Amino acid sequence: MGKKELRDEILKRRNLLSYEEVQVCSNLIEENLYSLELFKNANNIFIFVSYNKEVNTHNIIKNSLKLNKEVYVPVVDPKTKTMKASRLRDFSNLKENYMKILEPSSEYLDFIDPDIIDLAIVPGLLFNKEGYRIGYGGGFYDKFFKSLKRDIKKLGIGYDFQFTTGNTWQENFDIPVNYFLSEKKFYIL
Repeated sequence: MGKKELRDEILKRRNLLSYEEVQVCSNLIEENLYSLELFKNANNIFIFVSYNKEVNTHNIIKNSLKLNKEVYVPVVDPKTKTMKASRLRDFSNLKENYMKILEPSSEYLDFIDPDIIDLAIVPGLLFNKEGYRIGYGGGFYDKFFKSLKRDIKKLGIGYDFQFTTGNTWQENFDIPVNYFLSEKKFYIL
């Protein structure tokens, strides 16, 4: 099965989750995340702001701010198809972008040098045992990670059905994650 077919299949399966299932799994993933040394030792966290039926990251973001961690969120430029990291000081500073994803509103944009990031928490539709992921097809995260001067720790999060030990689909521009966390297990890749 190709990337497009895998993407469509996982998206369909994820969309069948009830909002209650999403919240239960998201709560378990959040609890699991807080217990990881990887998270505890990170001071500068880059994290996606979830939407639709992705693992809900809103509480993770709010609680990370309460824990006095520096939180950075993605801001995409649709013209250049690139992504930057902007410091987030308060969750209320976010508003929907052109794709209906929450980003800092223009008055709260605070772009940083992404090489200060200790941990990147990454979305995806499917992750494999080599750390490669299938996203939504824009390549934003791969381009972002490729632009960094140093290798940072990358943690994919998703539902357990979004992890596979079988498929290999990476292309030469794909940047793998180091870990995957689900509601059931923490995978070191």
